[in-house]
Amino acid sequence: MAELLAAAGRGTVALLYPPRCFLCDAPIPEPNPLCGPCLEGLERFRGGLCSVCGIPVPPGIDLCRDCAVEPRPFTYARAIGPHRGTLRALILGLKYEGEYALARVLADLLTDMFPAGTELIAFVPPDPARRKRRHAAELLARELSRRVGVPVGPVLVKTRSTPPQVSLAREERRENVRGAFAARTRGRGERVVLVDDVYTTGSTVSDCATALVGAGFGEVIVLTAARTTPDDED
Repeated sequence: MAELLAAAGRGTVALLYPPRCFLCDAPIPEPNPLCGPCLEGLERFRGGLCSVCGIPVPPGIDLCRDCAVEPRPFTYARAIGPHRGTLRALILGLKYEGEYALARVLADLLTDMFPAGTELIAFVPPDPARRKRRHAAELLARELSRRVGVPVGPVLVKTRSTPPQVSLAREERRENVRGAFAARTRGRGERVVLVDDVYTTGSTVSDCATALVGAGFGEVIVLTAARTTPDDED
């Protein structure tokens, strides 16, 4: 009887307050964060990408200038799309507005890029001085784990607090996080997917990948919801 009453209550709430799209506020038939048109309208990367860091490159080019001159500690990185417009709005909603259901939408899109043979999912850990109840990278990693059936674990830790990366130049970002991450456990050559919300210069994921490889894990592949490009607003 209690279950029937609870179900009736949920139905009444749905009638009085029908779910609405996070982006356009249009009513939607099911409790999904986005309506169909907004989901289809998300800007995604198309065409040629750098084979290492995943930034768009002109046709016929395999590597961007940075990856051509500087080796990366990860095998490759991929993102859903550029960090602007509606994709940026989803990430901000997840990180700062408590819209945790958006992690499901982003994880669904990341599933299409998930590499076969992965044995472990890791995520960029939060800053110890700015720990939140819900951490965007962990939310994405756990939702992704549910979809692909690969275990996720807090195998990384940030060993010291650092100033936010957003206001720093490229070289400052690199120095800011150098040596700031460590592995909690030793690996046995496992192939790892490392998850974060945004790839900017790659400094954070590079330091995390260095820590993983140094602890005995195998190749590291980076998946992020978005990445910045020269055309982005930030």
